[in-house]
Amino acid sequence: MKVSVQMKFLRQIGAAGLFAAALTIAGCAAEDKPPEPVAGAAPGAKMVTDLSSVSSTPIDPLGTHAVPERGQGLLRDVGGEPSSTRTFGAQPGLTRQAGTDANPGEERLLNAKAAMFANFSQVMLDRIFAQLQLAEREEEISSTKLPTDIKPVVITAIMDRSGKLTELILEQHSGRARIDQMMIAVCKKAIWYRNPPPEALSGDGSYKLTIKCKLTNYASKDEAHWSFFTSLAVGIG
Repeated sequence: MKVSVQMKFLRQIGAAGLFAAALTIAGCAAEDKPPEPVAGAAPGAKMVTDLSSVSSTPIDPLGTHAVPERGQGLLRDVGGEPSSTRTFGAQPGLTRQAGTDANPGEERLLNAKAAMFANFSQVMLDRIFAQLQLAEREEEISSTKLPTDIKPVVITAIMDRSGKLTELILEQHSGRARIDQMMIAVCKKAIWYRNPPPEALSGDGSYKLTIKCKLTNYASKDEAHWSFFTSLAVGIG
């Protein structure tokens, strides 16, 4: 009688052990299974051929300060707490005051190569800034109250050897489609250069510019239309 009880007990322990082992194996199999893809994962950078192709979905494929491949991370924003100046020197990261008291802003060089070709960089910045000031006064933009967490628009612009714009790549959305679209339209008008310096060419024989722009609501007279503080930066890859 005692032997039969012991055998029954051992059989119960064996069944429990087998069940535990099965759970362990199942758990290991689950751990080895590759993770499910994240729903709505952001696509990579893309060439912009039509303003209607800009999505309102905010993405950040390369990080706020990163720059595109088209040259594989061409450069990084080296500005931490930049000081302000009215002219660019040979040091990247310094800011230059721009705009007016009513529509203020700043311009900045992102990397050493942009500082090396400071005149070239400044012409491009001034031209883009001037077009931005015009675009910001349009009804669709001036009536926009921007969120405080809006991100900079980051665009790669590629020019051929003659200084003609050939390609725009939207690398980072601001989070507002109308701001992205405005910046693309501005770049189409402003990015060109007669007789650009051949020394500024990239390795593949083109000019690669990284344009970074962030708008912040600055002032409003009627609480319906705004002027903006415009922060604009350029880097050369």
